[in-house]
Parts: sequence; C-alpha cells; structure tokens
Amino acid sequence: MCFASIALADDFKATDGKEYKNATVTRVEADGIVVKTKGGISKVYFAELPTDVQERFHYDPQKAAAAQAAVVRQTQELNQFNSQQEELAKQQKAASAKQYQQGARAISVC
Repeated sequence: MCFASIALADDFKATDGKEYKNATVTRVEADGIVVKTKGGISKVYFAELPTDVQERFHYDPQKAAAAQAAVVRQTQELNQFNSQQEELAKQQKAASAKQYQQGARAISVC
C-alpha cells in the first residue's frame, strides 16, 4: 500500500494585508506555517494569520510559546558558547605571544 502526500496550493492573507497567492504549505510548526510560493519560501507566524487559518492548522498558543522559548534558550546557549570560544582564542593568542617573546629573549641572551 502506498500513501501519497498531496499538498494543495492555497491563498493566505495575513492580518497585515500581505497575501500569499497559490501557496503550498511545506511545513507546519508550533508557531506558524512554512509556505512555498512563486516568490520563494516564507514562514508565516500564526499570530499574523486569521483565526480560521490558525484553527485549520491546529494552532496552540501554549505550544507556540514553548517552542519560541526553546529557540530563545538555544540562541542564548549558542551565544554563550561563542563567547567562551572567543575568550579561549584570546587566551591562546596571548599565551603564544608570551611564549614567542620568551623565546626571543632567550635567543638574544645567547
């Protein structure tokens, strides 16, 4: 038995008036839908869509808030990691410079 997923094109109009014509929903996420149109791929947040569209894709504000909180947490962790890496690189550079200076002094003494 074979099941085919058929994605039908649809028109979506955001609450700010922006229209997504002949859009195919490629992914449904907790906080919005990803649509493919002639103009490219866009993520449209449920907060920007009318209630009937939110209901059609089973929007749950609590799940959306949890998903957004997870993204914020991941971003903060990544920023902290990057800061640590930058600090480590600075320390390594300083240690190399100090080692180079000590080696240069040892040569000049001889």
